[in-house]
Amino acid sequence: MRDSPPIDAGGLARSATVIGLVLLLLVSMVGGVMAFEGVNEGNVKVVKNQGAVTGTVLEPGWHFITPIVQGTVSIPTRPQTYTMSHQSGEGDNANQDDSVRVLTQDGLHVDVDVTVRYRVTPRDAPRFHEEYRDLPTAETRLIRPTVRSVLRTEGGNIDVTDIYTGEGQTRLKLAVERALKNETDGSGIVIESVQIRNVRLPTEYANSIEQKKVKQQKIEEAEYEIQVAEKNKQRQVIEAEAEAEQIRIKGEALRQNPEVLDLRYIEALRENDNTIYVPAEGGVTLTRDVTDDATPTNERDTPGNESTG
Repeated sequence: MRDSPPIDAGGLARSATVIGLVLLLLVSMVGGVMAFEGVNEGNVKVVKNQGAVTGTVLEPGWHFITPIVQGTVSIPTRPQTYTMSHQSGEGDNANQDDSVRVLTQDGLHVDVDVTVRYRVTPRDAPRFHEEYRDLPTAETRLIRPTVRSVLRTEGGNIDVTDIYTGEGQTRLKLAVERALKNETDGSGIVIESVQIRNVRLPTEYANSIEQKKVKQQKIEEAEYEIQVAEKNKQRQVIEAEAEAEQIRIKGEALRQNPEVLDLRYIEALRENDNTIYVPAEGGVTLTRDVTDDATPTNERDTPGNESTG
């Protein structure tokens, strides 16, 4: 048998060293990539150390963290909306009627559409994550049940006639806002606004209101016509009084100046070609030379009797 060639221990050591260096380089590159954490605009990232929230918040930009040991959770900080509506395709439960049904004080059901606008403050993002972890959970656990409870409670103290008006809807809005702000105090959520978007009345009651509106509109139109007629009447009275005053002033002027009547009389006669003369007793006597334009009638010659020779 041939003897086996001797093993080159030095070569194996060099190879192992090269492989180790390559692996170390790869690990360093991967670790370096993992150490840089990017945060997009409109978000922050909550830093966690071995799964526990540290309280450190990373603002938009690039940051360095300890790979493997530390991790991050992204939290949106832009304003968010949560809508509960009966409209198909609208709101967070778009495939069903998600409006809030409220039983009013007088025992009628109305459906209320509502939208809540809120946001998470960057500095309180760690507290928000500890409390709710993410936005859908906050909406399901906090916003939705609070809105439904308050609307039903407050709506139960309002008559259907009032809940449909702007005053009634403002009352619902303020009640929901107060409750949500109390519930979210210290949680990292800021309630920006609550909007009561629509109140749908029962069909029979809605028809009744529509009929009342039509009647009211007709009454208002009739009242307007009466006002217009009254204004026209007042205008006619004023015009008549003005005309009477003018006549009175003219009459007074004529009484004080009787010769004006004579002059007007003369002017009237001049416009009338058929008038020959006018004597005015105690005033002006008007005479007019008139040429007889009639053609005199020629007398016919009386024919004599012809004698026949």
